[in-house]
Amino acid sequence: MNEHELMLTSMLQCERQDLYLNPLVLNSFQKKRLSQMQQRRHNGEPLQYIIGSTRFLDFDLDVDDGVLIPRPETELLVDAVLKEVATRSKDDLWILDLGTGSGNIAISLASYLPQSHVMALDISSKAIALAAKNARQHGVSNRIVFKNMCLLRFLNTGFADTKKFDIIVSNPPYIAVDHLSSLPKDVQYEPREALAAGVQGLDFIRPIIERAGRWLKTDGLLALEFADGQLPLIQEIFTWSSYYKEIMYGRDYTLTDRYVVARKC
Repeated sequence: MNEHELMLTSMLQCERQDLYLNPLVLNSFQKKRLSQMQQRRHNGEPLQYIIGSTRFLDFDLDVDDGVLIPRPETELLVDAVLKEVATRSKDDLWILDLGTGSGNIAISLASYLPQSHVMALDISSKAIALAAKNARQHGVSNRIVFKNMCLLRFLNTGFADTKKFDIIVSNPPYIAVDHLSSLPKDVQYEPREALAAGVQGLDFIRPIIERAGRWLKTDGLLALEFADGQLPLIQEIFTWSSYYKEIMYGRDYTLTDRYVVARKC
């Protein structure tokens, strides 16, 4: 669907074909609302925020300006995790999602791995509320525990009853602060705390790699998304860590190095 069709189907709560089965006649309220949506888009606001939802893998998720909009690149991260898990027992898997946002990673893994249990953290209470709503809508809320907590604080302290995990996965903030102003206009509508990560863009990635190993079981997986151009820095961080083996890097649809999956020793 094009953007105009997406706005209409969202507003009218109908399917695309319904727009064309009969002559479309909008009432005055609907015309005004459509005009407002079009103006917001003209101003650069992401379409996903305007219609309040997005598609991630097989899931329609609610999104708003309190969460990062899930990207196709992150679908590849989830696929990579599922591929690695395919060779092991899927019973009673424990998964940690660091910086869950809309809950897209947590919900996807909980859905595709029905014997799994997920803990999903986010520093934003608004994000946690939205992610929990999305989990309920997809029938996996009974297997995801959402925690309003900074991922760095968790990595340092955990909880008294924290178990070790089979999988730790994250699409953390990874944009260098000097690059924020050069991002596309629609991306600048997204929450800064979900994007900015210090001078090199590593303020979250570095501690995740350095500290996640203590929360992983033997042969557990760490899966991370990172930014274009960060691969050499990521490789250097792994070089200094004794936690991991079988470190595998993957590319996105533009053949840009985009994610890493590492197995704990």
